[in-house]
Amino acid sequence: MSVTTAPDAQLAACASCTAPLQGPYCHRCGEKRLDRRDYALGHYLENAVDTFTHFDVKVVKGLWALLYRPGRMTADVLAGRRVAWPKPLQLFLIANVLYFFVAERVGMLIFSSPLRFHLHNWYGSWAQARLAAHAAAHHTTVAALTPEFNHLSEGLSKSLLFVFIPLLALVLTGLLWRRRHYFLEHVVVATHLLSQFLLSSLLLLLPAVLVFGLLDLGHVSLSYEQRDTLSTGLLALILGAWALPLLRRAYHLPRLPALLLTAGLIGGFLVLLQFVYRLLVFAVTLALL
Repeated sequence: MSVTTAPDAQLAACASCTAPLQGPYCHRCGEKRLDRRDYALGHYLENAVDTFTHFDVKVVKGLWALLYRPGRMTADVLAGRRVAWPKPLQLFLIANVLYFFVAERVGMLIFSSPLRFHLHNWYGSWAQARLAAHAAAHHTTVAALTPEFNHLSEGLSKSLLFVFIPLLALVLTGLLWRRRHYFLEHVVVATHLLSQFLLSSLLLLLPAVLVFGLLDLGHVSLSYEQRDTLSTGLLALILGAWALPLLRRAYHLPRLPALLLTAGLIGGFLVLLQFVYRLLVFAVTLALL
């Protein structure tokens, strides 16, 4: 082999798996063929700008699609048309940050769980006994632990929100068990649904705060539990309004089956919120207290 042919031979094979190259990327492992331009500073900066630009465009496009045309992005992702859309988990994280950033400032956190809520929930007696035992073990009182519990619980309510994704996927698996979808397909749909729910909730936050403000001005006193129940009901309606077209497009369902699926999903969401998520927040908060 001559010196002049050696570089060509090296360029014709993948540097990682040595498979013959038929283009700029290896068809076997995906490795990119190197070029001298890849080491140029201008090329590096160009790629950096391009990466951040595409990230922003994809995320904004995905957030807008969830509200403007629910289900279009989900159907595309399930069909393998993924290049134009952000990754589902990436989209959820952005929606989560947006929701809690806005909701904290208007004072309406549907997922927050201060101690008084846990003590008046269906597991209140058990929660009170566990908290009293924890206080006794640390030689303090429940009243002294309450501020720290509320602060810790507020943070955990954000980070533990992701548990809804596999749980909603399980609900969808049960409701659509005859269609034999892969579980990860339901995970994608559940991730988009939860992201959509957080975004659509933001549309209701300001009107709900105004309504509660008018009630306060009219001296109509609502307890925390009553406000939470009212907020949950309103948000369930919002969830259904946006979830229906998403589910219909994602699973290619006629209108009536999609409506029944949406009703089942809302019921499952409320059950998970009341009987699983908030109990989990309490248990984790107490364990870390």
